[in-house]
Amino acid sequence: MNTSPEIENIISKAVEKAKSFNHEYVTIEHLLHALVTHPPFKKVLSQFNVDTDLMIGEIEAYLNGLHAIESKDPECVPKKTNSLERVMNRGVTQVLFTGRRQVTTIDLYLSIATEGNTHAHYFLLKYGVVKAQFIDFWQKHYRHQDSQQIGAEQADEILEEYTTNLTQMARDDKLEPVIGRVSEIDDIINVLAKRFKANVLMVGDPGVGKTAIAEGIASAVVNQEVPEFLEGHEVYSLEIGNLLAGSKYRGEFEEKVKEVIMALEVKKNCILFIDEAHTMGGAGSTSNGSVDFANMIKPAITKGTLKVIASTTWEEYYESFEKDRALMRRFYRVTIDEPSHDTTVRILRGLSERLNDFHEVNITEEAIESAVEMADRYIHERKNPDKSIDLLDAACAKQRVLESKGVDITKSLILDQVEKFTGVPADKLKGDNVDRITNLDVNVKSKLYGQDDVVDNVIERVYVSFAGIGNETKPIASFLFLGPTGTGKTELAKLLSSNLDMPLLKYDMSEYSEKHSVSSLIGPPPGYVGFSDSQVQGGRLISDLSKQPHSIMLFDEVEKAHPDIFNIFLQMLDEGTITGSNGKQVSCKNCLIILTSNLGSADGERLNIGFGDTDKVGEDEKAMKNFFKPEFRNRLDMVCKFGKLDQLSVKKIVIKFVADLQTALIDKHNITLNFDENAIEHLAKVGYDAKLGARPLARKIDELIRVPLSKKILFEKIKDANVMCLIDDETKEIAFAATQKQIAQVGDDGIIEVEDNPNSS
Repeated sequence: MNTSPEIENIISKAVEKAKSFNHEYVTIEHLLHALVTHPPFKKVLSQFNVDTDLMIGEIEAYLNGLHAIESKDPECVPKKTNSLERVMNRGVTQVLFTGRRQVTTIDLYLSIATEGNTHAHYFLLKYGVVKAQFIDFWQKHYRHQDSQQIGAEQADEILEEYTTNLTQMARDDKLEPVIGRVSEIDDIINVLAKRFKANVLMVGDPGVGKTAIAEGIASAVVNQEVPEFLEGHEVYSLEIGNLLAGSKYRGEFEEKVKEVIMALEVKKNCILFIDEAHTMGGAGSTSNGSVDFANMIKPAITKGTLKVIASTTWEEYYESFEKDRALMRRFYRVTIDEPSHDTTVRILRGLSERLNDFHEVNITEEAIESAVEMADRYIHERKNPDKSIDLLDAACAKQRVLESKGVDITKSLILDQVEKFTGVPADKLKGDNVDRITNLDVNVKSKLYGQDDVVDNVIERVYVSFAGIGNETKPIASFLFLGPTGTGKTELAKLLSSNLDMPLLKYDMSEYSEKHSVSSLIGPPPGYVGFSDSQVQGGRLISDLSKQPHSIMLFDEVEKAHPDIFNIFLQMLDEGTITGSNGKQVSCKNCLIILTSNLGSADGERLNIGFGDTDKVGEDEKAMKNFFKPEFRNRLDMVCKFGKLDQLSVKKIVIKFVADLQTALIDKHNITLNFDENAIEHLAKVGYDAKLGARPLARKIDELIRVPLSKKILFEKIKDANVMCLIDDETKEIAFAATQKQIAQVGDDGIIEVEDNPNSS
């Protein structure tokens, strides 16, 4: 808290007046006398038809009547009365309550007018000075009278409170070096050389280095690497949030803004940097019509008394600046693009020394190259150099936490951070994923029967991606699984997910058959209900891919989706990205995309007219070509046709289904369930439907096996037993028999192998 030179002058006059009368104390009346003789205050009183000369004379007559002392010490200073102390403290309290910085003339008047039972209060009332009218007139005509004249010291205090001096930080070597931005800095300096509207608006994606460029200009000023007209300038960074903080009442924010502008003008040779400049519009405004920060700063930046460098993103630029043409015409736009790969490498090299010193590590050239390469390949939603710096900094921080001082930061440590950032497994990044795919075909074929050709084709495509020689601008692979229901299309996607350790994102496309349902995938368009909410997270696809960018995306029964959704597929398959309605773009380049369809299955099941019962062939492919447009089919890596299951495959599926039941019985009840060959064949025969595929098998096993067994367990209390499932000779139906001497196991070929039970008595 401080007082303006004006207030200090008024208080000094009051003290001198008391000394001139040889008074022991300085009273409120001394202060009122000094206040009335103050030209601005005197001028306001004259507006209320107050005879100020007569008022001054009457106050002096009162002061002359006070008791005087004989002091031999000319340096003796009168003491303040308790009432005067209350008046001064009241003024200070009022200033603190309103969040202002200085005690002003109006604060003194309000304090005196509030102090009743004093001659000063009596004089004000006698001459018709009404407090409410006085305040209203002062605010309209002399509101900023006291703050218009501030010194260099006060200007420094204001700027220290609300801004950050970037040039001082550069002198203290607290700013990072700026590399590879020569052309952008030159463009900004050329704009700053203008006589009028020497203001720059940097526009670029988040993370491209807009703030770093402003810091680079501050460093250039300190290092005397700027033209003569910029020598000796100071660059101040303003956070609008600092101005808003503590501004609870109308007018407080405006006062702070004007103080900052006035301080910059007093200091001269100043450049104001405003980060997140889109917040200027609306900052400080209220529903009762108060102006915002943008409107308050327009006069200063227009007349050329203030040079401004502002920064914002493209999204906010279109949202805020283009709507405010009056503000936009006062700035010259400079586009800040993402630096190239080589430039980003140079930036990281320039930062490596500081990172080494901070983390006490040794960053290798391999780590720098790897950070930039991996960020470009796997982190698509962010921009360089920010994403590459984050990778490198995170790898160094990890070693700092482990207290591994002096350790080399290598490519391996960078890849570990990429895994945390993206979810892509480290072995895939490192190329050490051979173990995961060595037995991939065997593992898949052991659980998916009758579709060996499809499995081989799919896995071959996976091999290409894992070898690192695939198209990095597209997804890992894209397939259309075409065939009747129950033939293993969805099952193959699940098996790939479990064996490749990639999460499965499944979408039932029957949920997206209507036009409006498209919005649930990528978010509603502007102007529609829910758009404001989608600004945060987008649609389901955008949200899922943001969380799991390395996954298998399964779009089940894709033929049921609305045609507009296929436009989304085109972008995914061709560019490896998805753009939401809010403009957010996510990558699916690390995804394996699978679409399933039953097109043509119904037609293929109808028999030929005439002799024979041979199924129609080629109906699925014909239906597929009629339904899917050529541009869609052309973007798929492969169309995989699933055929009907033969009896051997169905038999193997039965064995697979009962395996889980066998395990559960042993774990919970110590019951060993065995099947003879006839039981397996019976289940395969009654459970398989050529039209429905293998799906009815699970229901039939529940009906014939699980339900009867559950009754025996509950009501017959069987446990710790060997149970044989077989076909009753009389009923020709499934039956169960307890056995003690033999145990039957089902082989992969479906043949029952009977062995002696070593545990039988």
